[in-house]
Amino acid sequence: MTGTLDDQIAEALGSVYDPCSLASNAPVSIIDMGLIKSWTVDDVGNLHVTMCVTSACCTMAPNIVRGAVAALTAIPGIKAAEVKIDPSVFWTPDSMTERGRETLRRRREQSLAQTKTTPQQWRQQVLS
Repeated sequence: MTGTLDDQIAEALGSVYDPCSLASNAPVSIIDMGLIKSWTVDDVGNLHVTMCVTSACCTMAPNIVRGAVAALTAIPGIKAAEVKIDPSVFWTPDSMTERGRETLRRRREQSLAQTKTTPQQWRQQVLS
């Protein structure tokens, strides 16, 4: 890895993907999802990351944390990494980066083109 320590941390977190985006075949990193809120590194290399999840019901949160810790502890100079989820942070799509929004927009368009569905298509079927 090259660059500043902050660049390396961002790169490592950018290699961890939101499991739901993977399941929908539209991989978006936890950075681009806007899940990472902050991080600090102390003088001896202990890294503390604060993140949120897209829903308080997220069952994948422990997996995201494990993936982030594994990526972060691979950075030279990081002695230990602690990733905590802050339940007081309410995630919205506005939290996403432009790249994240674009990835999901493209995937949504591809999906709609393949399935030939329209928004609220059920209304048309009921009226027919």
